[in-house]
Amino acid sequence: MALAAVTSVGIASSPAFAGVNTPHSYGYGACSRTSEGWFVADGDSFYLRDTCADNFSAALEVDVAPLKGDEGYDFIVWNNGGRGTIQFENSHNFPEGRKICVKAGIGHPQPGGEMGGYGRWECGET
Repeated sequence: MALAAVTSVGIASSPAFAGVNTPHSYGYGACSRTSEGWFVADGDSFYLRDTCADNFSAALEVDVAPLKGDEGYDFIVWNNGGRGTIQFENSHNFPEGRKICVKAGIGHPQPGGEMGGYGRWECGET
């Protein structure tokens, strides 16, 4: 009986899985930082701030494991609101423990639009 009690206490006190937020990724161009994007594990949320009045939209490339790295990305979050605005997106429900990487930059969101000024990939985990 004592063994069963110890086992159930061990299970009950196990910590819940906690995700890891990404560091902020910064895009570069006409301003020293044109955009700033990051992923928050709690709620699988992406944030993208436009930090430059440069007639470009802020862009956040998102790569979800299995990672494509410099070969591509899974989707882009756009912020067309202009300097000082933040785009928030939480329409994804990723499995726990999935690696998520983000890379901020700028561009024009229409098909075939110009894109660039990307910083480096920053990664976290759901």
